[in-house]
Amino acid sequence: MKQDKTEDQKSVDVQKKNITKEYKTEDLIVFWYPAECSHSGKCMKAMPEVFNPEKRPWITLASADLENIIKAIDSCPTGALRYKLPEGSKIDPNKAKGPGSVDYKPDATTAVQIKAVKNGPFLVRGPIRLIDADGELIKESSQMVLCRCGLSKNAPFCDGSHMK
Repeated sequence: MKQDKTEDQKSVDVQKKNITKEYKTEDLIVFWYPAECSHSGKCMKAMPEVFNPEKRPWITLASADLENIIKAIDSCPTGALRYKLPEGSKIDPNKAKGPGSVDYKPDATTAVQIKAVKNGPFLVRGPIRLIDADGELIKESSQMVLCRCGLSKNAPFCDGSHMK
């Protein structure tokens, strides 16, 4: 029989999920939310010179054009990578309004799309509010990747465990 978590255990879980790593230049700030990452590798395939988990730090913003980094982050299926422009940035703000922007809000009239990846997770896009069994908001986002194999240690989010 499954035991309910204590308030202390829930607090530790929330703290783990709220970890944020920050990488910045004078023109771009990139945030990585490890607990939201499904490790699909899209960022590494798009820009291996920037996103390299074998190096520390694993994100090196000086390795490529910042506008191309923004495009790569916009293609992140989970929203685990996000960006914002600091005040005074030389990047055209119109090029930083995609789904990877921390300020991005999907059009409320957009239909939610759920795509089942063959032998993988559900890719969810649109104005999403994910609610737990107790009616508590888990995450509000424009994109997320949800586990459908049951192996994720970060359920309901995919953590890439199905690939192992």
